[in-house]
Amino acid sequence: MRPPSPRRPGGRHDRSRASSNASGKAPDEAVEASSGQGLSSEGDQARGEASQRRSSPRSRERGSREARSDRQARGEGGEEASSAVARRSARGTVATPIAAADAAALLGGEEMTDLGDRLRERAHARRMLLLRRAAIAVFTVAIVGGAAWVAFFSPLFALSTSAIQVSGEDGTLATDESVRSSVSAFEGVPLTRLNTREVARAVESNVAVKSASVSRRWPTSLTVSVTMRTGMAVEAASGGYWLVDDQGVAFQQVSGAGTYPLVTLPDDRTTGASDVASVLGALDESTRSHVSAITATGTQVTFTLRGGQSVKWGTNADAPQKARVLATLLANVQATTYDVSSPNHPVTS
Repeated sequence: MRPPSPRRPGGRHDRSRASSNASGKAPDEAVEASSGQGLSSEGDQARGEASQRRSSPRSRERGSREARSDRQARGEGGEEASSAVARRSARGTVATPIAAADAAALLGGEEMTDLGDRLRERAHARRMLLLRRAAIAVFTVAIVGGAAWVAFFSPLFALSTSAIQVSGEDGTLATDESVRSSVSAFEGVPLTRLNTREVARAVESNVAVKSASVSRRWPTSLTVSVTMRTGMAVEAASGGYWLVDDQGVAFQQVSGAGTYPLVTLPDDRTTGASDVASVLGALDESTRSHVSAITATGTQVTFTLRGGQSVKWGTNADAPQKARVLATLLANVQATTYDVSSPNHPVTS
């Protein structure tokens, strides 16, 4: 083997140096390039050794363990380095005077500003909701109050007595005009506030009216239906004769008894009149037309026929049977007194 020849002047190295000088590079740059080449050659050598180690299984396993250890060390070192860099950066940032806007951005001022805006918007929305509710409440109260005034106090539904319709009057004791006159005190009262029961009582103030029913005719009128009293007997009182109904009310003065029986009532006129009405109602038409006088004591009833015969009726018990027995006795037995108070054992004399 031949020994290496000594470097000659103007050899390869001189040519390379000359070429680097010719290209405008400094000698230092040339040194760096040469060192790079050296590093490259060293890297090639390391790669060759690594490839030899990978060639055997044991070498590959050991290499993988070393690689994991290297990655782990690099990761831990990288995290520590990143944390250190972040801390240095934060200290440098805080230590350096910054503008207000940058400080707000650094300290979260924009988020705080957004939160404040949202709070103010929420408070504004709450105030608007309260105002809206208050406005709705005032509007509702105004509408209800106006409707109540129109319905209960305005003349829109005020009663006009001239428009009242009357039915059931007899044209003598009760007429349309007399009924309207009796309710004139309610003129102008809205129908919504009108007490129809009070109006009916005003109509019934006419003694000839037994009962009255009143109904509203919107918007300003009424319908009044009256039931007149019907006489069942005549009572002598105050130097004259008065028709008496089944409630014992003397409602009309007449010149004489006429075809009515002359009645005598007890202090309890209602009960006495009811007993008399029960007797007269049970008699047949022929017998009833012959009754000239009838007396009620509150417990017993007696009456006199136009032929002068007297009848002891007794109480109101068994009135239909008593009426049948009396009719049979009058048709078959001549007597001056007929006692049917016990219809199963009548007595004549």
